[in-house]
Order: sequence, then structure tokens, then C-alpha cells
Amino acid sequence: MSTPSRARLEVRQLRVTYPAGGGLLNRGPDINAVDRLSLTVTAGRTLGLVGESGCGKSTLARTIVGLRRPAGGEIWYDGQRVDDADAARRRRLTAEIQMVYQDPYSSLNPRKKVSFIVTEGWRVHRGLVPRHEWADRTADLLARVGLAAEVADRYPHQLSGGQRQRVGIARALALSPRIVVCDEPVSALDVSVQAQTLNLLADLREDLGLGYLFIAHDLSVVRHISDDLAVMYLGRIVETGPAAVVYDRPAHPYTQALISAAPVPRPWAAPPRERIVLTGEVPSPASPPSGCRFRTRCRLAQPRCAEVEPELRTVAGREVACHYAEVSLSGDVALDKAVR
Repeated sequence: MSTPSRARLEVRQLRVTYPAGGGLLNRGPDINAVDRLSLTVTAGRTLGLVGESGCGKSTLARTIVGLRRPAGGEIWYDGQRVDDADAARRRRLTAEIQMVYQDPYSSLNPRKKVSFIVTEGWRVHRGLVPRHEWADRTADLLARVGLAAEVADRYPHQLSGGQRQRVGIARALALSPRIVVCDEPVSALDVSVQAQTLNLLADLREDLGLGYLFIAHDLSVVRHISDDLAVMYLGRIVETGPAAVVYDRPAHPYTQALISAAPVPRPWAAPPRERIVLTGEVPSPASPPSGCRFRTRCRLAQPRCAEVEPELRTVAGREVACHYAEVSLSGDVALDKAVR
């Protein structure tokens, strides 16, 4: 049996599909929102997952915590497969994998007091916490996330956005999880409140040994909380590795474009960098481009990119799905001279 500090969440070749439109008789092939995606989250570490809206990040998050069923692949937690488990075993396993949702306004039931919201998990997992301990345990959870005990008697509409998100974090902690999926947990908050929430999440990770899958579209947010970084495009991982390696020297052209658009905290002290503007629209996941999915927007695209889909391979201390990652790292965009 694994020790708590070694708890691992593994996603292996996961596929998640949505039905295409067109009605019952004219329905087309299913849309791959997540396509053959693999990643690992370990307790005590944070994996940041970034990508543009619509790339499948939130679908992946909802599938990991059991809100969607995968069409293929596997989800493992601490050496046990989760996605094909029976209902009772899945409930036990997923109690240790909780989620903090993006919108603190819609993710809390407006008709219930905070005391009910925080104890929801104990109602589902009966016997986990004795009923006579609920009030004290709720006060402890609220204190851990920086809220006063009297907040338990309030409704969500009586709280600020930052307070609501702290309630959502307390709810996630109620079942003593080892892994927490954070689906853009600060994107709906004011900038000043974002920093407070990020600091709280970082403190909880250190105090409780939590592992985070931290999903965001803002690379400047992910950089400061993540140990490792994965970049997602149209349902697939295109680059992944240690956060410092990927952020300081990105290899995939898509990662380079995302990082070039991220705000720099002290621009006057930072070295100048090229702003890479992506052209064209994100292709539809219903009909992704052949070969490399990013090729229709890539400044390095060559005929081979349309013919062969690149797989993740190790390049300069990270994994990257690009035929010309070495050229991309070199900064030489005159690809015809570099590869011919």
C-alpha cells in the first residue's frame, strides 16, 4: 500500500468524446474533446495545464473527478484503476480526488448555507465523519482557508467572490483528498484576490502534502505555482516538462506563442523577447487538421507536418510533439535552410 506522500494520479491515453450535432438520423462521428492524453500528478507537487479556451482542459478535469465517462484510455489512482471500478469502489477512490471549480458563483448552491455546502461530501460518504463532529470540523475547515466560523451560517450571496472560492476550497478539503483538480480557480476573481487565493493554495499544498492539477489559460499564474507544466492544444499535450525548463526555453511553437503573450512582472528588468502572434482560428475538434494539429497556425509548418502526426519525444529536458523542435529551440525560423 502506498504511503500518502506517494499518492499518484495517472491518466493514460485518455479519450473523451462528445456527440456531434445533426440529430438522431444524421448524426456525424463523435468529437474528440480529449484525444489519447497522458499525464501524471503526484502528491506534494503541482502540474500546471495550460491552453486556449476550447482545447479540452475542463473536459479533462471533469472526467478525472468522475463527472464524465471516458470513451477510452485509463485513469489510475494510487495503483488502482478508477474509471472501470464499480460504483462503491469508485466512490471510495474519488473521495481522494477532489475539485475546485472555476466559477465561485455558480458552483455553490445559492439555497444552502455554507455549513451545508462544506459538509456535502460527508453526506455522500456516510460514516467518514461522525455527525456530532460536523460543526467543529466545519469551523476547522473554514479557519484553514482563512474564513471566520460565523461564515458557516451565511448563504453564498452574502459572500464576496474570494470568500466563495475559499468555501469551494474548504468543500474540496472536507474529504481529506490527496489530489485536487483546480479548474481555473482564480480566473473569475479580481487580480488582488487572485494573489491571495494562489497563496492559500500554495500554503495548503505545503501543509497537507496535496498534489494539484492546476488548470489555467494565464501562464503568468501557472508559472508561480507549478512544479511541472503541460501545454494542451486541441485535446492533446504538445509539450510537457519541468515548469522552469518549459517556461524559460519553450520548444513547441505553440508554447512559444503562449509564453510570448504572457505579461512580464518586471518588463523593464526582463530581456527583450519576440511577440509571436498566431494567425488563423483554432480548428474545430470535429475536424482537426491532418498530421500536426497546430500546423495550420504554425510559422514552422512544412509538408511533413500535414502527413505525419508528431508524437511526444524527449528534447532538451522536456517532452515535445513537434517534428522540428530542435529548430524551434534554436530560434531559426528560416526552416528551409535548417532542415533541407
